[in-house]
Amino acid sequence: MDPRRAPKNTRELARRRPDVAHPLDLSYNWRTPAVFATIGAFICAGAVIRGRVEGWAAAAALVVLLWAAFIGVLYLRTRAYLMVDGDRLTVRRFREFTTIRGEDVVAMAEHLTPNGPSYRLTVREADGKTRRLVAPVALLRDGRATLFAWILAEAPQAELDASSRRTVEALQSKGLLP
Repeated sequence: MDPRRAPKNTRELARRRPDVAHPLDLSYNWRTPAVFATIGAFICAGAVIRGRVEGWAAAAALVVLLWAAFIGVLYLRTRAYLMVDGDRLTVRRFREFTTIRGEDVVAMAEHLTPNGPSYRLTVREADGKTRRLVAPVALLRDGRATLFAWILAEAPQAELDASSRRTVEALQSKGLLP
């Protein structure tokens, strides 16, 4: 493939090859905060270490720990994943990928996160037990519209909570859902 003609994002790739499923893009820029946090941590740690005042080692360790915690949160946010492929929905919140079929979705409930609403799907497994999965749509571009379009098309039997029903109405009024 000619690199000058390579797709810039998954939407462009989906337009070129609509028969192949593609995961959604992240909805925020994580690189800028990571760069500024790293620069700030190095400056702070360098100033503390260079000053050599009493307790400098503990202060430098605290700066490094705070930086690591911030970068860890950013890393976990970048793990958000949602892909629709026919009647299958694949999600990843932090570690593992989970693929479910539309017929297995029992219910859907909205839960608020610092980034906006995400959704908990209650899924019936093969052994009859139910399990809850989180679809982290607040972290993904077009995540809500994609998830609800899939729910309405592939899992119409799923029970939606009041907030989810209001979201469907809002997306339909904006023309994002049929």
